[in-house]
Amino acid sequence: MSSKSTQEYLNEEEWWREEGYARPEDVPVPDWHLAILEERMERYRNEDTSTWRTWDEIREESMREIMEEMKRRSK
Repeated sequence: MSSKSTQEYLNEEEWWREEGYARPEDVPVPDWHLAILEERMERYRNEDTSTWRTWDEIREESMREIMEEMKRRSK
């Protein structure tokens, strides 16, 4: 989705009113959406999360790799 399309989508905050719903929470969620969410939550519950890294760790590693590559290319 382009940046312009994304912004247009985000600006469309009250589409649910146009569809006849009083609040966003009133919009029905299809059962198959709920089934996918439940499957993912079950998978998450069974994961060994002790090996997961935080976003900060991943970002730091990525920035370090970018900086190393920039140094390598400037030589």
